[in-house]
Amino acid sequence: MTGAAAPAADGAASPRPPLNSDGIAFGPWFTPVRIALILWTAMSLIAIIVSWHAIVMLDLSDTDDAMRMAQVRDLLAGQSWWDLSQYRVNPAGGGVLMHWSRIVDAPLALGILILEPLFGQIMAERIVMTLWPPMLGAALCAACALGYRNLSDWRIAYAVPLFLIMAGFIVMQFRPLRVDHHGWQILLAMLIMAQALRPPSWQAGLWGGLFGAALLSISIEGLPIVALFAALAALRWALHARTADRDRLCGFLGALAGGAILFQFVTRGPVGLIGTWCDSLSAPYMAAFVAAAAATFAAARANPGAAWIRFFLLGAAGLAAAGALLWAEPRCANGPFASLDPIVVQYWYRHVLEGQPLWVSKPHDAIHVLIPSLVGLVGSVLAWRDCGAPVDRRNWATVIAALLGAAALSLLVMRSVSTAHLFALPGCAWLGLRIWARARTISSLVPRILASAAAALTLPLIGSTAVAAALTMIIPSLQADEDAAVETAAAAANPYQSTCLDPAAVAALNRLPTTTILTPIDLGAPVIFWTRHSVVATPHHRNKDAMADSIRAFAGDPAKAEALVRKNGATLIVFCPTANDLGQYRRARKDALAAQLYAGKAPTWLAAVPVASRAGLSVWRVKPAAR
Repeated sequence: MTGAAAPAADGAASPRPPLNSDGIAFGPWFTPVRIALILWTAMSLIAIIVSWHAIVMLDLSDTDDAMRMAQVRDLLAGQSWWDLSQYRVNPAGGGVLMHWSRIVDAPLALGILILEPLFGQIMAERIVMTLWPPMLGAALCAACALGYRNLSDWRIAYAVPLFLIMAGFIVMQFRPLRVDHHGWQILLAMLIMAQALRPPSWQAGLWGGLFGAALLSISIEGLPIVALFAALAALRWALHARTADRDRLCGFLGALAGGAILFQFVTRGPVGLIGTWCDSLSAPYMAAFVAAAAATFAAARANPGAAWIRFFLLGAAGLAAAGALLWAEPRCANGPFASLDPIVVQYWYRHVLEGQPLWVSKPHDAIHVLIPSLVGLVGSVLAWRDCGAPVDRRNWATVIAALLGAAALSLLVMRSVSTAHLFALPGCAWLGLRIWARARTISSLVPRILASAAAALTLPLIGSTAVAAALTMIIPSLQADEDAAVETAAAAANPYQSTCLDPAAVAALNRLPTTTILTPIDLGAPVIFWTRHSVVATPHHRNKDAMADSIRAFAGDPAKAEALVRKNGATLIVFCPTANDLGQYRRARKDALAAQLYAGKAPTWLAAVPVASRAGLSVWRVKPAAR
């Protein structure tokens, strides 16, 4: 990734000369990238030490991490690179084609492949799952230092890594064992931002478009962010008619369209070029990108002198993209979850908090979401006002627009919080540096200490925690929410609270003949990860029919449960009595199968299977059907 400044020997940009007036001076060795990597390495070592017990026990905190590793294992076991089906999920239905990307699988598989001859598969997996997420985070930390160096205050490149490691919603996606795709999304969003802050050129647009294509290949959730940066590039050319802005726009859209096709073919093969999925990169989206690029190229070639004509032509390009998408697959207008069965929405999707709007979250969570974005926005606006050079004002305007878009998106979909906070970092850093510099000019001790503390409040985690603590003292209901959160955290400290898959239970399951198991939705992925059995469903929406059958078997009409179980080929029913989803199922109706099994009063077509499980895993065998 290149930028305006000349690269130093280590690939980082040479910083502007240190200004001693603020008491900040670095030797030539301490470049922004080196400082970023030192800070991130120290933080990662602490995270590994704190997480050591979870690493030893492979206590995965998210079902997607378990399924990701199952996908990697299948790849290493010989499944085709282009075949992303999970054949151990819903085997009665022929398996489930996952919407995930091999881009995320590749480094995990490569690391295990290299380490397995030295340590064996189990230890190789543990090493890779421990080290790879922090390594990906190190790339993000360096990208922040490099990307934000083009802003008006040179000190931001040095300070932003500190603000990054204090951004909880970001750091949690790079903790040990967090191997799913969310870290990749954050990194690629930063790389797109870095190119947007470079001087406009077709090369900057090209790299930005390629990073955007990679982001969409990993997850179509990144579409709003990619569209936002495309719109910013289009707006710049429409307003100013500069040749460099036009080149950036054409480079971005051309690389986006071409890169999407390239990544899709490389990761999914020929089938990926003609598939019409709405929940992942596919033909409808690629058609939209090609249409947008073609229309924009035509507008750029015409190069009209009047601004209103440029706006009209670029608006037509946007309409062409939307038309191509809906022409290729009209159902994509409804979103990827529109076809979910209502019972799946009720008992699963509404409880996936990362996909829900902010207003359904707990008040303390909302505070931690909002405060860093607001502080970053205030700092960015003040930095914009403080700039004299047009290029600096344009760069801060880019940060402000990206932050506003990502923050608005985070209000609608919680999973976007990490990207919003990523774009808030330079504003937080600018504000913190200014307050700190002002504090150093105060001669009185107490005011200087208070001003220095105010500078610390611009760090995302410290600032949001302070606001939450202050509001908790003022608003009694927040104290009750905080007490409930503490109780929930204490319960969650039991690693087997949600799965009951302690080592004894896993060993007992693996001694049983290989079969298909019906589990509550959230238990499916851990069973896939820890055992050789298949399951009816996991918490992944493409398997929506089997998910609906699983929920209805546990929470629906008990008279229909047996037929649903046999329809899906399950010969075992396994559940964890302390799991949240089982609690929902058994409360749905008092005579539901989940309520019967929880009470130990199984129907006649089930027989108990004794297993050694200190955590209470319950296993039931489906008796052969009466003839």
